[in-house]
Amino acid sequence: MTAGPIFSHPADGRSAAAPTREELIERERQRRLALIAARSSGSPTAIEHVDEDRRPRQLQQPQDAAVSKAGVPARRPFPAAVPDGYGSEPAWQAAQQAARTVAAAARAAGHPAPQLERAAADTAADQLARLVVAAVLPLAPTTAVRMLAEAAGAVGALLPPGHAVRARALLAGDPGQVAAGYGSAPGSGADAAWQVYADYMRLTQYGRVPAEDQQRLAQLLPLPVVDDLVDDGHLALRAVPEDGDRRLYLQARLTPSQVDTEGLRGLGWTEEQARREFRLRLARGDTAVLQEAHGLTDEQVSLAADLAHVHSTGRIPPELSAKRWLWPALERLAPQAPVNLRRDKAFGSWFVVRRMHRALRAAHREQLLKDPKRADSLLKHARNEAHALRDIWTPGSWEAKNLLAYLLVLSPAGDESYDEALDAISPAAQGRGLREDQLPGAGRTHLEHNRTVLRQLQRHREDDHVLNPYLVLGVADSAPEQVWKEKWRALRRALDDDGEAAVNQAKDAIQALERGRAPVEPFLVPLMPQRWANPAAEAAASGAGAPPMPRRTPAPTQQERDYARDQAARAIIRAACQNVGLPADPAAPPAFFPESSDQ
Repeated sequence: MTAGPIFSHPADGRSAAAPTREELIERERQRRLALIAARSSGSPTAIEHVDEDRRPRQLQQPQDAAVSKAGVPARRPFPAAVPDGYGSEPAWQAAQQAARTVAAAARAAGHPAPQLERAAADTAADQLARLVVAAVLPLAPTTAVRMLAEAAGAVGALLPPGHAVRARALLAGDPGQVAAGYGSAPGSGADAAWQVYADYMRLTQYGRVPAEDQQRLAQLLPLPVVDDLVDDGHLALRAVPEDGDRRLYLQARLTPSQVDTEGLRGLGWTEEQARREFRLRLARGDTAVLQEAHGLTDEQVSLAADLAHVHSTGRIPPELSAKRWLWPALERLAPQAPVNLRRDKAFGSWFVVRRMHRALRAAHREQLLKDPKRADSLLKHARNEAHALRDIWTPGSWEAKNLLAYLLVLSPAGDESYDEALDAISPAAQGRGLREDQLPGAGRTHLEHNRTVLRQLQRHREDDHVLNPYLVLGVADSAPEQVWKEKWRALRRALDDDGEAAVNQAKDAIQALERGRAPVEPFLVPLMPQRWANPAAEAAASGAGAPPMPRRTPAPTQQERDYARDQAARAIIRAACQNVGLPADPAAPPAFFPESSDQ
C-alpha cells in the first residue's frame, strides 16, 4: 500500500514547484500554532482542513506506518517538528503554556519580557528555560521564586532538585519542610542565606535557636528587625556578637551591665552615665548627688528617698546597711546613728571603728587648738565606743582594745598605764570577743608590734615621746611625706606657739622614723587600716542592675521584615541562573537570546 502525499497540489490544477524545506517548517509551525490556539479556546476537534494559502492542512501519517508487520498497531512516532529537549508533544505544549504564563505575569508586574513573549514555538527546551529565568529576574524575589516553582514542572532544568524543594518550602513559609543539609553545598552563599532564613523563622515561631545562630542573625538581619527580636524576647543574652559594629549596641540592649564607661561614651548613652554617676558618687560618700540626681531608674529614685529619710531621722535601717557600697554615704548622712553591733556585725563594726578613730583624731586636733574640754569630751566618746565594741566577735573588738591601750598610755597615770595598756592587748585579755589567732595576719603582726612598743616605753619612758606622730597631725599611719608635710604646714599656720611646737615635734618624730633613727616606733592605730577603709567605689559603678538601652531604630519596614526570606529567594534565583547558564548575579545583564532558532 502506497502512502499518500504529505501535501496536496493546488485545487485549481495549476502546476507548482515542490515546497522548500523552509516553507515546510513554516507551514508546520503555523499549523501547530493554530492547533494550540484551538485547544486553548476549548474546541473539541483538531484542525483538519485549512485554506492552503494561509495554513497547511493536518499532516497525514503514512498508512503503512500505523500498523506493524504483525498487524499490531505501532507506537505513534513523535512529530518531526517537536523542538529539541522535549520528550513528547504534550511536554512541549505544557512548556509553551508555562512560558506564556510567566510572560503574562511579568507584564502584569510592570516588567514585560519581550524576548519570551516573541519566542518561536520551536524554541529548544534549554533556550526556553533561559528565557523564563531571564523574565523573572526583574520581579520581586518571592514572586520570581513562585513563577519558577510553578513553571518548573513544565519547563525542565529550571531549578536543581534541592533548590526546587527549598522554593516550595519558602512559598509555604515553612523552611522546616527541608531536611537539614538536603541539597546543600557547605560554605556556599546559597546555603548561608537559606540557613539565616530557616533560623529566623524558627526563632520567631518557636524561640529555639542555638546561641551561635542567634549571633549570626544579630549580625546579618537589618538592625530594626534585630531590635524587634530583642523587644519580643527572642534573643538571649548570648546573642551579643563577639565583634563587629553592632557588638556594643546589642550589648547595651541585651547585657547593659557589661558596657563599660568608655562604651557608654561611645554610645552617647547619657541616661546610664547619669545613673552610674549617681551610684559612684554615693559609693564615695558624696551625698550632694541626692540633690542633683536626674534620669534615675525607679529603684534609684526610691533609694534616694530612703537616704533622705536617713538624713532626716539619723537612723539607718538594716536593708540599707546591708548594701556595702552605700556605707560611706550612710556614714556621711548619719554619722552618729545608733547601730546594733550584735545584729549587724559587719556594718556595725566598720561604722563604730571608724567613728571611734575619728573621735580620737578630732581630740588630738582640739588639744593642739587648746580646747581641753572639747578634747576630753571626744576622748570620752572614743573610749565609750571602744568599750561597746571590745566584746563583739569581729576584728573590731581588737581595734577597740588597741585604742583603749593607747588612751591608757596618754593618761598621766605613770608607769601603771603601761601595765594596764599591755594587759588590754595581751592574749590573756581576750574576754568574750574574737580570739587573737582569728585575726588576719596583718592584724596579729601589728598587735605584737604595739606590745613591743609598750615594753620599750615601759623600760625607757620619755616625757616628750610622741606615741603616734601621725595621729597628732591627723594623717594615716605611714602616710607619704608629701601628705604629712602638707598637713604639718597647714597646722603650723593655724596654731599658736605651743601648738606649733607640738606639730614640729610630731614632724621630727616622723622624719627620724623615715631616716631609721627613731628609738621607738609609733604605736599603730588602727591595727588593720585596710579593713576599715571605704569599700571600693568603682564596683558600685559597674552597671549592675542597669536597664537595657532603649532601641534607637524605627519600626522595620516591610522590606526589612522580609529581608531573610528575600535573601533566601535570591539564592534560589541565583541557583536557577547557574542551572540554565545565565550569570549567577541576578543584577547582571541577561545574556542575548535569539527570538527563534531560525535567527
